[in-house]
Amino acid sequence: MSVKASPVRTVVFNGAGAGAGLTSLVALIEDGHVVAEKLMAGRGASEHFAPAIRDLLTQNGWTTSPDRVVAVVGPGSFTGLRSSLSLAAGLAAGWNCPTIGVTLGAAIRATLGRPDAVCVSIARRGRVFVDPPQGPVVASQTVDLDPADWACVSGDAVGEKTDWPCPVLPCEASYALGIVQAAESAQPGPLMPLYVDPPEAKPPAAGLRPAPL
Repeated sequence: MSVKASPVRTVVFNGAGAGAGLTSLVALIEDGHVVAEKLMAGRGASEHFAPAIRDLLTQNGWTTSPDRVVAVVGPGSFTGLRSSLSLAAGLAAGWNCPTIGVTLGAAIRATLGRPDAVCVSIARRGRVFVDPPQGPVVASQTVDLDPADWACVSGDAVGEKTDWPCPVLPCEASYALGIVQAAESAQPGPLMPLYVDPPEAKPPAAGLRPAPL
């Protein structure tokens, strides 16, 4: 007699959204189905992650540890990534379950079912993050983009350019199931934010204070 496998329960975070649209989320996924989901605007979403996931867990009776935590690691909002990933990592440590991180581009490609899509997302100073199917994620001014060889493009920054030479696929942000699907081809490991730009914080000109005695 065959034994039926237990449902896989996954807690999902996406704090990469940097625009005003509903591009950030927390969600509960069980056996490939969305149990519950909370969508949040990218700007200012960081302050809502903890109460949102607490409410979803309580309302849906998830009182035991999930099987894994999956999160988008970037690129995207500096504050949103730090908040969502630190919360996700802390919860996973308490639950003693593995974590899996995926890039925003990988999650959008899985959401669209288009492994050839290039993801462009909002960055600072009028630039966009470019997350291609192969190669590193980079930041670029819109006027410096060279999409002539792109198969298609998607993401919350496609509106920054009007003359795309390739098909534009409407998808501002990945779905929770897309994030989980992207995680199926990734390895468990620490949730490290993907920062494309170097940090702007610098040591004070007078030097650091001496360590306390």
